[in-house]
Amino acid sequence: MARVTVQSIADQLGLSKFAVSRALSGHSGVSATTRAAVVELAERLGYNPRSRPQAKKTSIEIIYHDPDVMYRNLWTEVQAGAQIEATQREVNAAVRLTDDPAVIAELGRTADGFMLLGPHDDIILEAARNTGRPCIRVGDPLPPLDVMDYVSGVDEEGASAVAQYLLAEGHRSFVYVHGKLGFPRRMARYRSFLEVIEGHEGVGVRELVLSDDSAPGEFSEALVALHRDGVRPTGFFCGSDYVAVTVLTELLRMGIHVPEQASVVGYADYVVAQHTSPALTTVRVPFRQMGAVAMRQLLGRIGGTGINNDLPPQRIGLVPKLILRGSSGRAP
Repeated sequence: MARVTVQSIADQLGLSKFAVSRALSGHSGVSATTRAAVVELAERLGYNPRSRPQAKKTSIEIIYHDPDVMYRNLWTEVQAGAQIEATQREVNAAVRLTDDPAVIAELGRTADGFMLLGPHDDIILEAARNTGRPCIRVGDPLPPLDVMDYVSGVDEEGASAVAQYLLAEGHRSFVYVHGKLGFPRRMARYRSFLEVIEGHEGVGVRELVLSDDSAPGEFSEALVALHRDGVRPTGFFCGSDYVAVTVLTELLRMGIHVPEQASVVGYADYVVAQHTSPALTTVRVPFRQMGAVAMRQLLGRIGGTGINNDLPPQRIGLVPKLILRGSSGRAP
């Protein structure tokens, strides 16, 4: 008796071999009626597909160091972008939390690549490099000339755009509110903001540092001290949207009208930015796209035919967008 094949089933039903294959594998592209007919005939004829060894899926390890960072808004967005991209490319992407270089070394035995999200100690960077697997970092900067690929937002351009916007609106006295220290990108934004402001005569910038992003009492005390010294800033650029929410709510509590007497600008465009009153002007960072780009770049380094293998290490910066809302406007 002749062996039953996909082609013989297709011939009996008057279908294409492709349609029968889709129906038997459970894939989309055929109707429920067609699928039922194919399955019924295959079972009746005793169709027994030859087992095929499944190719090993590419495996990527997404690594965090700090559990507090892992659940922050921006990193959940970056992670989502990376995982969605991996799913679309049929790649396994596992998320792990570790600060142990021995764990990285062990994972390197089976993983095809590493994506490092958020802050990491140098020993973790070194352990990832030592696996010999392609690695990419998202967010915190790398040492100069590092061999690892890197993806971030071009915060310097975003901060410069904020400075140019506020200057064009007539503001001349500014405060950069860092919030809590310890975030390298906030400092980078401050330097770029300052560089643009200092290129104009008759303007000034003061820095305010808070013990926490949500420390309204500290902000109000510092602002009162500035007023006492004769400094009355009208442009407030903040280290993040959460810092900006603190500044906005405290200005309103102090009787300072926003945006009539002061403009407040955040950074990131978290969900909270749309739910303040007035809504927060901010710079939208494409966090999810950063994750997707990082995954694409990493996959391009894997295997002997990786499309990026003949290229040197890359620093990829995604451009943010200034989002104008009700918390900013013309200087008083």
